[in-house]
Order: sequence, then C-alpha cells, then structure tokens
Amino acid sequence: MGNCDSSLENLRLKHNSKQNIKKDYGEFPSNLSSTTLPSVSASYFNEKDVPLPRQLKKNNSTEKNNLLENKQYLLSERIAKREDITKKYKLSKKPLGDGATSLVYLGENSSNEKFAIKRISKLKITHKSNMLIKEAEICLKLNHKNIIKTYEIYEDINFINIVMELGDTDLFELIVNSPLEVIPEALAIEFLIQIFEVIDYLHNVENIVHCDIKTENFAVKFNKNNSKLTLKLIDFGNIRKKPINKERLFNFCGTKEYMAPEAFEKYGFNEKVDEWAAGIIMYNMLTGCEPFTSDNDSDYRDNIRFQEINFNIIKNEKLRELNKKLLNRYMAKRISAKEALEEIKKIKNEINYNNDNIKSLKDNKNYSNIINNELSLMNI
Repeated sequence: MGNCDSSLENLRLKHNSKQNIKKDYGEFPSNLSSTTLPSVSASYFNEKDVPLPRQLKKNNSTEKNNLLENKQYLLSERIAKREDITKKYKLSKKPLGDGATSLVYLGENSSNEKFAIKRISKLKITHKSNMLIKEAEICLKLNHKNIIKTYEIYEDINFINIVMELGDTDLFELIVNSPLEVIPEALAIEFLIQIFEVIDYLHNVENIVHCDIKTENFAVKFNKNNSKLTLKLIDFGNIRKKPINKERLFNFCGTKEYMAPEAFEKYGFNEKVDEWAAGIIMYNMLTGCEPFTSDNDSDYRDNIRFQEINFNIIKNEKLRELNKKLLNRYMAKRISAKEALEEIKKIKNEINYNNDNIKSLKDNKNYSNIINNELSLMNI
C-alpha cells in the first residue's frame, strides 16, 4: 500500500486543485462542475440507431456558421424544447465549472428553485451528434433516488442546455475535509448501501455500466428536516451497454485511480469495473487513503495489477473482508453490487448501532461543521 500519510496528502492535493478551480469561477461549490454531462463513448451505441445530421467539422468555421445561420437543430423536439433557456431560468453570471464543450451555471426559475444548468456550445461539438442524442435520452430516462435528476433540455441556435438537480457538495469533499480524516463508520455504511443500490440499478435494471464511479461523481444532498445525507451519482459521459454472457467491453475511458486491473488487459472487461471502483471508494472512506500511489502512470498501472493492498488499516473485520471481495483482482471472482448490498446490510444489522452510538455520531460537532460550511457556500 505504501505510506498512508502520503496517500492522504495526494487526496488533499487533488482537493486543492479543485479549490483553485472554484476561485477562478467565483464563490460557488466546486462539486457542481461534476454535474457536467460529457459525450457518450461511441462504442456504447450503434451509430445506425439515429439518423445522422450534417456533421460539425473541427476548424471548419464555414460549416459551423452555416449550421447556425440555417438554425439547424441537433435534438428532436421530443427530447429538447426549442426555446431560449434564459427566458425560463435566471443564470449566474459566473460559471460553476467547465468542460471541453460546456459551462455549468447556477440556474433559478420563477419559483426561486435552484438547478445546475449545463450549456453545451454547438460550435464546439466535434463528436457525432447522434451520441449526444442517445445520451440525452438516457439521462432523461434514468429514475433512481441515488442518481442526479435531469429535468429538461432546451436547444436554441447556439446552445444545448441541460437542466439538472443541484447538489450541496460531493463525497470527495467530505472525505478530504473530515477532521477525523475518514468518514465515520456508521455514515460510511449508509453511503455504501446507497452506492451498491445505484450500481445494482444500473447493471440489472438499465443494463448499463457507468465506467467512471468515483468519489467526485457522487454529489451529496443534505436534508435539513432529518439531517440525512443522500448520495447522487452524476456524470454519465462514459456509460457503456452491459455485456451479455461472456462478451467483453474494450477501450476503457475513466479515471486512473479507480480503474480495475482488467481495464488494462487485452481480453477486455465487463460491468465489474464499477464494483472495483466502489471498492476504491470504500477504502477511501474508511481509511482516508488511496490503496495505490505513484507519480508515474506506468508504475501506477503496475501497482493496480500487482501491488499488495494494506487492508489491515480498516478496523472493522467484516468491512475489511467485504472490501477485499470488491478489490479482488480476478474479475470473475469479484463480488457483484447486489451481493455487496446484501453483505453491507447484514454488517449494519450485526453491528447494531445503538442510540448512544448514533447520537454520538450526530453530536460530533467537528464533522457537522464540515457539512454546514459546505452548505454555507450556497447560503442554504
């Protein structure tokens, strides 16, 4: 595993990098940049599924200008309303975050409800537009309490605008800001139940693989009425169709710190890459550390495939054993999200947190202050 202190420092460096982005764009919570909706990998969809409009070609200004002058729309009226979104929502002057083709703004409707609004510039769309159409359809379709909600989509001459649920912070921020340097065990168990539930939903109800499960991609919603924290999975830009039987996926696109060993191999991978990533999140929450560290990408890949993981720093034996099952390097032997969900629920029942333990968790002033400080950025 290496030195846990240096691993924790790596997490904090990533946090500081996010903080710099926040300063560049004004005093908004950095997690909202995570609500971006990048393009879907072409390997997920059959390109013949959707008629292909005339393409926008990179560095061809005449082609792009003609598209705008002819008022060509990329999305059908069934998917997107052909209206100027600024007539429906008041957008913040400064963006909350940015992506390769988009900016994310804080939006407010006439009822003073707040949303995250991603504005995709049609001039910057260089991928095939049927990918964007399919992605928009899927995000409108997904319906789970632990998935960020996409409410509606607008398209005008210049922009595609996606209106999404607004998060309060994200799981990454909670971990690196925790004065305990970990997520308290009782809360980590509640988070893991939510994580396994949403992965199981994607795999067995929607038949898709997320391919970018990570702490930054779980927005956190805070319910003031019952002090409950709810995780919301975001960013469906890398989703792939779940392979059937012994089929495999190839050309993994995700975040290196969460990549499963098989993602580097030539024989391909399946939906179990999401379970591996959930195991990395579990390790992060319970230890405050990353299981693998290296400044060199080549060494990092070797570490993921071969380096021994120090599970002994996870204090709870049952949680330690579950984490081992999630971070099993043999894809076929790795536990599924459904199986992991059953195990974590059993662990919760066996631990049987009594009222005093739950009360002590809620009364932890330092940890509560972290949540309050995050929310104060939005004046909630």
